[in-house]
Amino acid sequence: MAVDPKRALSRRFLDGGMIQWEAYVSGGQPNTPRAARIYFVCLEDPFERPRWVAHESRSVAEATRSLGRMSDDDLIELHTRSTPLD
Repeated sequence: MAVDPKRALSRRFLDGGMIQWEAYVSGGQPNTPRAARIYFVCLEDPFERPRWVAHESRSVAEATRSLGRMSDDDLIELHTRSTPLD
């Protein structure tokens, strides 16, 4: 059964080094410092720290729709701009 990427809650992709990552959206209330972030979790290396980037819309719903529409190249580019979690 194929997964519709526009309805998926997360996305898997390979970075430039052929390492598999999963991207998903999480966040708190809109217009707060913790609103609408896209998180990246490495599926192959347990010592690789999770990463995040804020979504420009600050809306969890819009960030989720955006994640479903992104190409793998867009995800790789977003991943390169992400920040490791503290």
